[in-house]
Amino acid sequence: MRKLMQDVLVLLYSYLTDRQARPTGIAFVDSSKLQVCHNLRILRHQVFKGTA
Repeated sequence: MRKLMQDVLVLLYSYLTDRQARPTGIAFVDSSKLQVCHNLRILRHQVFKGTA
């Protein structure tokens, strides 16, 4: 059983390495609202101010 598992792991690793996604340079950005602790803090939340 151990020998079989080693052989299967080698094949599985080889398959997954081959099927791995190639980088395309395309990125997706989520623009949904960020939840804050309290409505009074909405105006103070400035993580991406000037960028977004």
